[in-house]
Amino acid sequence: MEIAVNLGLCVLIAAMTYALASEGLWGAALIFFNVVFAGLIAFNFYEPLAAKFAETIPYLSGSADTICLMGLFIVSFTLLRLATETLAPAMVRFPMPVYHIGRWFFALAASVVVTALLIVSYETAPVHKKIVGVVDYKFKPPFGFGLDHEWLGFFQYTTGQVFASYDSPTRDPFREYGTARVFDPRAMWLLDHQNNRPYGDESILEEEGGAAAPGGPVVPGTGPPGLPKR
Repeated sequence: MEIAVNLGLCVLIAAMTYALASEGLWGAALIFFNVVFAGLIAFNFYEPLAAKFAETIPYLSGSADTICLMGLFIVSFTLLRLATETLAPAMVRFPMPVYHIGRWFFALAASVVVTALLIVSYETAPVHKKIVGVVDYKFKPPFGFGLDHEWLGFFQYTTGQVFASYDSPTRDPFREYGTARVFDPRAMWLLDHQNNRPYGDESILEEEGGAAAPGGPVVPGTGPPGLPKR
């Protein structure tokens, strides 16, 4: 099953890359930046929106994170796409080698980001703790590249450096970002979401040295010792 998951993600990336490359260099580049900014917007606002969603529609509370994350991404991407098509409706001409290299590069980059967002969205879903029996916080799809880990690390960096806001005292135990209100300062996002999935009896954090009960809330700061920073 592990091979099937990895191959399936690679096929998805290849198919999206082929489709996006038909947009040309200019179109593929715009889509790439639209995808990145839509992902940042979605990750920045999905948690408070999901909390309100769960209060309003309690019977969908288990899926609130997934619905809000994907909903915000789709809406943000659609609006950004409409804006860029309105502001830059014409294709820009480039030298032929630059055109072909650039369109495949940006098409692949956009496909990788979309795939990473799909993976992390599914990791918020109310499914088994090990998705399809293989995907847990240590699994780095596809084939060890860890697209979900890379996206979470990228978003953490943007909240600590690029779009940082500050408070005191710092929430960052590693002091890497000073007093920035950084996302997931203890690198527990994947562990928290895996532990709180409703299906499966294994205690993810306890077997790694944590202090959370199966399916229960995670005690802050009690994750696996030595968990590497993203």
